[in-house]
Amino acid sequence: MSGKGAGIAAAFIAAGAAIVAALITTKAPICPDFMCGPDKATEKDHNGGSTRIIKVPGPGGKADVAVTPREINCTSEGGCDNNEVRIESVGDATLKVTYMEIKGAGRAYFTADDNCAHKNMAPGVVCSFGVTYTAPASGGIVEARLIIHHNVGADPTTVNLRGEAPIPTDPPTTDPSPLPSDG
Repeated sequence: MSGKGAGIAAAFIAAGAAIVAALITTKAPICPDFMCGPDKATEKDHNGGSTRIIKVPGPGGKADVAVTPREINCTSEGGCDNNEVRIESVGDATLKVTYMEIKGAGRAYFTADDNCAHKNMAPGVVCSFGVTYTAPASGGIVEARLIIHHNVGADPTTVNLRGEAPIPTDPPTTDPSPLPSDG
């Protein structure tokens, strides 16, 4: 083995010994600074004579999701106040967005593109997709819910959708012109 190879092997052995020592002692870092950086916690932190346990997330953490906005309001004249939905993976495991659907009485007036459907999102990844509104010809207020199905918890995430259009007025009626007289 070359001198360089022996040096690398010695470094790996020393790193392994440091990790074992860290796991055995209560005040040693769980993950040494030279491997994980100085911001990693210790298993037990002795602070003023009291001991507190500090949780350090490990591999196989928990997925979590942040969805904005939580409500979209639309009008036939001005469009939607925010027609883009943003999904962010905020946990420490992969967020899996399976599919999206629109439910409710007004579902026929809203559409969502499937840009984020069937996505596996690593922590910190953001995906956005659009929502559009087509006002009903009869006017009025319609409401629906955009439902985003994912692997976080038992319930999907919901975005409330509300659309408003003026009720059309009938054209004014006019009396027909009087017919000419014969006489």
